[in-house]
Amino acid sequence: MSKSLLSLHFASCCLFSSLAFAAEENPLTRFVNNVEYELDSSATGYFKKVESNKADNDDVAFLTRLTAKSKTQLNDSLSAGMELYANYSSQKQEYYGVFRNPDHQVRQPRIVDFNSAWLRYEADDFEVLAGKDYLQTGLSEIYSPVDRFGLYNLTNPSQFYRTGVWQAGIKYFIDDDTVTFKVMPVTEKNLIPSPYSRWLGNTNDPEFAALAANLQVEEKFRPVRIENTGYLLQYKGSRAGYDFFGLLHHGPSMYPTLTYGGQANQAIKTEPLATSISTGIMKVLEEWKFYGEAIYQVADNNTDEDFIRYSVGTSYNDSQLANILGFNQITTTLQWSGDESVNPANTLKVALTSREARPFRNTVLTKIEIEQNNEWGYYFSAAYNVEGNSALAAGAQYKPTDNLSLRLESTLFDGPKDTVFGRWDNNDLLRLRTIYKF
Repeated sequence: MSKSLLSLHFASCCLFSSLAFAAEENPLTRFVNNVEYELDSSATGYFKKVESNKADNDDVAFLTRLTAKSKTQLNDSLSAGMELYANYSSQKQEYYGVFRNPDHQVRQPRIVDFNSAWLRYEADDFEVLAGKDYLQTGLSEIYSPVDRFGLYNLTNPSQFYRTGVWQAGIKYFIDDDTVTFKVMPVTEKNLIPSPYSRWLGNTNDPEFAALAANLQVEEKFRPVRIENTGYLLQYKGSRAGYDFFGLLHHGPSMYPTLTYGGQANQAIKTEPLATSISTGIMKVLEEWKFYGEAIYQVADNNTDEDFIRYSVGTSYNDSQLANILGFNQITTTLQWSGDESVNPANTLKVALTSREARPFRNTVLTKIEIEQNNEWGYYFSAAYNVEGNSALAAGAQYKPTDNLSLRLESTLFDGPKDTVFGRWDNNDLLRLRTIYKF
């Protein structure tokens, strides 16, 4: 951001603050009074050094994230909301600068930025939203292959955050069902580890676990144009014991491909335009949940392989055995995440399809959550990929008050260096984390 724009931003903040104090019933005053803060601080210790002279190899990494969010009614029909964060990281260039513009061409998160900033108009049977807001789809409990239209900050994959998407949309309410249509004019990408990060893996690109060491990858960004706009139509419904959805999307895919560059050791990374259709259902039966969902993607002009991603799973919420063991409840979830290629890409144009960039391909996922009482809780989770790599995680949480959470977390990775989890084999960690809301 230029100095003039930054000065304008701070001047606007000062003006808005003075207006807020001038009138107690002013909507801006209510907006300021409704602000909720969350301070998330952690110290992460790594047991091993990574095999890179470039990577930040500190034994302990510190991360602090302050989030401020608020929303208020401007009048009977119009409301506004925003979420702003400020970050500090001890890791080299994990965060840099302030405020990304909508048409940015970098994948590095800012030290200060907006996660969301939106306006919503509400009527009796519909609502309209415009701005930057979270976008979440799917029903799966652990990982949803359908939840691919929102964005994430993945600079540290063991501690990721959701970010908002620029959008304009309308939602119709039909009894217990909704029909939503969204337009996403800005093609944005997930934020990824910096070149100095230990989470970069053993390739020159964190989205592909297996690439030639001498391959130079050039990132291609799509400008804001009509042909690059994303469109999402979604239907969601619920009946007695059932939740279900169906959606249709056209626009840039989340998963990148590599096309041939001008030289033998050069490749261009881009997200192809594609059409996706998806459906899913969840059944709640007393303590049990059963769910399944699938998404089928067809790339325009064979610029990627066509594929189906799906998940099926179940969870059981137990209180009887939990009470015998001295706990309030134990929730166990088991899920299979599958990925099947259907039609090949045009090999004359595509050097490497998105297959290696699609997470949790053919992976067994499980999680056990234990609530001992209102203060203590524990979890154990595992992911095993059929290619022979895995991740194990465990943690404990102590909540002395509703506003304060103290956590101890650990994650272990295993597998060959050219696999999804194996590339982080040297990133086994132990984390002490504090979350305070005020």
